[in-house]
Amino acid sequence: MTGAGRTRALRRLGLWLAVASLQVGGAARAGNAVLIWPVDPVITAAQKASELWVENRGTSTTLIQVRVFGWQQRNGTDGYQNQQRVIASPPMLRLEPGQKQVVRLLKQPPPAAGEELAYRILLDEIPTPHLDSQDKTHSVNFQMRYSLPLFVYGERAAPDAGEPLLSWRVVEEGGGVFLEFSNHGSVHARLIQAQFDHHRLSEGLLGYVLPHASYRWPLEGTLARGQQLEFRLDNRDRLWRSGAQQAQ
Repeated sequence: MTGAGRTRALRRLGLWLAVASLQVGGAARAGNAVLIWPVDPVITAAQKASELWVENRGTSTTLIQVRVFGWQQRNGTDGYQNQQRVIASPPMLRLEPGQKQVVRLLKQPPPAAGEELAYRILLDEIPTPHLDSQDKTHSVNFQMRYSLPLFVYGERAAPDAGEPLLSWRVVEEGGGVFLEFSNHGSVHARLIQAQFDHHRLSEGLLGYVLPHASYRWPLEGTLARGQQLEFRLDNRDRLWRSGAQQAQ
């Protein structure tokens, strides 16, 4: 499948959220089911906004809060900050069974020319008490959260422009062993199906490395010298291989 074909296929996929329930006083409610799409929204330089759809496939009313946070990677970990450059409208949804609603992700102001900015969209179900018609007791739903990546582009930047420029090393620190990727390119890298020789690290998504940043994943066991790292760079539909680096 080409990169464009893969992107179209991903955008056709929704994401199911199974919302568990907590029994209180012997009463329990069936979990809700929320469908969210697309799972990889972007806002291009030519767009002022993007759309995110949320649908309630469950049997009871659900309340969902939508927030957008700035996303950076520092010291090998993810960090999130409050921001006002991308706004979710509306920020709160009340969905009856079978109802769907669009959330507009509004860009204000745009990134600088040639720049890709990363955000995380957090969708939180707001727990609500319900009166059980038979036992006359209350049940309270667990809160369910899902996090979606959002990438926003300035002029002369686009999801299919530029290249991630990756390097990696194995780091031993604080009694742990980590696989650290650094991305010296201008666009993010989305890594899937990673393995050392025949030792699989991830069947699907391993994770993201943002532009001009690094990220670490913990490793289990020991890594023999000379092992080869292999993964797919999913947002470029490319297989990537490299011999092992020296542990540091």
